[in-house]
Amino acid sequence: MSDKKRVAIVTGASRGIGKAAIAALDARGVTAIGMSRNLPDDARNRRVDVADEASIRRAFEGVITDFGRIDILVNCAAVATTAEPLGLNADDWEAVLRPNLIGTYLCCKHAIPVMKQHGFGRVINVGSIAGRSFSKTGSIAYTASKYGVIGITRQLAAQFGRDGITVNCVAPSQTKTEMLQEIATPAQLEAIAAANPTGRLGEPRDVASAIVFLASDDASYINGAVLDINGGVL
Repeated sequence: MSDKKRVAIVTGASRGIGKAAIAALDARGVTAIGMSRNLPDDARNRRVDVADEASIRRAFEGVITDFGRIDILVNCAAVATTAEPLGLNADDWEAVLRPNLIGTYLCCKHAIPVMKQHGFGRVINVGSIAGRSFSKTGSIAYTASKYGVIGITRQLAAQFGRDGITVNCVAPSQTKTEMLQEIATPAQLEAIAAANPTGRLGEPRDVASAIVFLASDDASYINGAVLDINGGVL
């Protein structure tokens, strides 16, 4: 099947990496449906709260009704918080884990069975450098959620590879998005950019390009991988 006949869902599509992924998939001729709490319900967007399974179910069923299939899922929706390492309570943890980790799982839960029906699927979960080491800007709950995203990726990859479905993860370092600017000071961002071997922060398009590759036929033998997009940070 050509890219022009494929249907993608991108969560967190109203800004940042998700918005860039929509544009990059559109450029390849994929029918990309954006989902976010901040998008209107229209021909190419759905208002969705990924922390709410009923909201996910309704939106995914709507895409199936309108387009007949789901071929690609990009799980980009996430929140980031800041706090002292021992300064979070249970509600603080829930506020991060529910969209970042449980939401990622629930979107996979409602997309993969549809992919199985057609014998093809690409799931790309957006993790973070925080899930590879630690976060310089986010809370411990954010870091834990991104470690969990990698676990979801590898568990599902092992389960569904024989169904023609690959599940991979991209792990960007600090990327110039609205979310990063909300939790980091300009001085922090300047220091992080200066310490990177490339001398800059990532751009949303850097991550989007990798997402498009992992969604393509060229990546059919890449499964359960975590692709670092970090300018060489070790």
